[in-house]
Amino acid sequence: MKPIGIAEKKISPGSTIPSAHGSKVSMIAIVLNGTSSSGKSSIARSIQKLSAQPVLHASLDTFTDMFDWTSISEEEKCACHSVGVSNFHKSLPVLASSKYSLVIDHVFERMDWFRDCFAALTGIQTLFVGVHCPLHVLEARERKRGDRRIGLAKIQFDRVHEKKVYDLELDTSLMSSDRCAGTILERISTQAGSATGLH
Repeated sequence: MKPIGIAEKKISPGSTIPSAHGSKVSMIAIVLNGTSSSGKSSIARSIQKLSAQPVLHASLDTFTDMFDWTSISEEEKCACHSVGVSNFHKSLPVLASSKYSLVIDHVFERMDWFRDCFAALTGIQTLFVGVHCPLHVLEARERKRGDRRIGLAKIQFDRVHEKKVYDLELDTSLMSSDRCAGTILERISTQAGSATGLH
């Protein structure tokens, strides 16, 4: 099966807005895909910190954690999680419609989630970033954090990046979140000639 990814998708430019200096600034959606504990949220926060323009951060966890999981039966958890994922995808066109760029923090465990996410971003300028990390490092992070289900990264490890084609790939075992963010912003600046105003 041919890999599915951003390289196959024709993306039209985002809408432009005037910057403080009178130049045109394009909104862009940065999609981060990686396992739990791979460092996506840290990268997103670093992008917000380092960007010359305000940036929104939308995380899948924000939507799935709208439920109180401690009060939900095992039989109901799958249906609730699906609702959280669906609501996240439905929110993306609204979040991406503002003048501010958007970092999307996702875990594409299933191909239908991947397809639904990019369908929601149709017409939006997009950078698709694979966030990688060796399994033994992920497992060590899980144990250290204490707020992640032990074994979750291992479950996700083989499926999250399967059949994905990225614009940029990063290894958070070798790069700090600030360095990853800087690499992303530099790529955007280089490709767009600083039209996004993020760098």
